Amino acid sequence: MSGKPLRKKIKYAVLYRFILSLLWLAGALPRRWVLTIYEQLGALAYRFYPEVRQKIAKHLDFALGEEAQAIDKQQFSKILFRKLAKNVADIFISHSFRSSADLETIIDVEGMEHFEQAYQRGNGVIMLGPHLGAFEMVASYISSKGYKLNIVGRELKNPTLDKLLVNHRTQFGAKSIYSQEGVLTLVRALKRGEVMAILIDQDVKWAKGIFVKFFGKSTYTPIGAAWLAQSTQATVVPMAIHRLPNDRHKITILPEIEIAKTGNTESDLQTNTQRFSDTLEKLIRLDLTQWVWMHERWKTQPEDIMMNNE
Repeated sequence: MSGKPLRKKIKYAVLYRFILSLLWLAGALPRRWVLTIYEQLGALAYRFYPEVRQKIAKHLDFALGEEAQAIDKQQFSKILFRKLAKNVADIFISHSFRSSADLETIIDVEGMEHFEQAYQRGNGVIMLGPHLGAFEMVASYISSKGYKLNIVGRELKNPTLDKLLVNHRTQFGAKSIYSQEGVLTLVRALKRGEVMAILIDQDVKWAKGIFVKFFGKSTYTPIGAAWLAQSTQATVVPMAIHRLPNDRHKITILPEIEIAKTGNTESDLQTNTQRFSDTLEKLIRLDLTQWVWMHERWKTQPEDIMMNNE
């Protein structure tokens, strides 16, 4: 083996060892120490990645318009990097948790009745959320309560890290489903009355999508969640998690989203995906400094989709 494949193998091995060391650190030290160490790592990342800071500032200006003029972009990025690092720390810390009681030592929940009412109907629940805060812990909490949860995600290119991620996601009994496995797997799970965790707030050209408004801007958005909601009797319940000033986390669960089912599939997909997008924006605004503003959310344009379809 030589050249690019060898370099990739070495990079994957180094990254895997680095992640393992961070997991060990998270499990070996008191939480307050771990949070302090990770926060400092976040501060270092802020200093060493100016290109990421530039993306954050650019996306804030684009998405928020005049609202962004009142934001100190430098301070915003500093806070974002630190909170992101601390959220990763708590995800790693939770890797050693074994029960919902463990999770509740650092998590508060508001609106759980909305989820429970939807689940009791027996028609399945689509858990809709954004990449906000320590978002992996939302699925951990729901599955730790004994609900039959399926987590939909794309397989990582690094097989060792992918296995590590799957092990984390399934530690409380949840199932991990790769998005490329096909929609029938998802439909069957919902028809069994199970829960499906789906995040649709990132730009993914590999997923079939449409353009809807997100922070007032035309944004390419996957339609998978809307299609599942229209094709089944499942209830869509939005939820998100964000870090509080006291370093606890709060899961906010909103009332179910009404699903348009007029019989016009394309029109309903547009309506429902827009409703989902509006709700995700509402959740992200719980704390703008905990969303992934470095992500190229508005990168895909209509002409990109046209080129892919040619």
